[in-house]
Amino acid sequence: MRKSSLSIISFKKIPRLVIRYIDQGRNPQLYTKECLERALAKNEQVKGKIDTMKKFKSLLIQELTKVFPEDMAKYKAIRGEDPPP
Repeated sequence: MRKSSLSIISFKKIPRLVIRYIDQGRNPQLYTKECLERALAKNEQVKGKIDTMKKFKSLLIQELTKVFPEDMAKYKAIRGEDPPP
């Protein structure tokens, strides 16, 4: 038994913004495009933050190693990064 197009549509959830796009005479595919563009921008922003934190961690470990060489050797040994000398 085949469902009609109307009954299939009635069971689907459609975001309200898509309905607004259609009501405003806009193409609903623009909604998808804009969502993807926002997601990409947010992804790039988060990637930048992650890269910054990685650089900060590296610099922090370098500086702490200069000030606390014994403690940092233990830390690195525990983390498996560097065996103590």
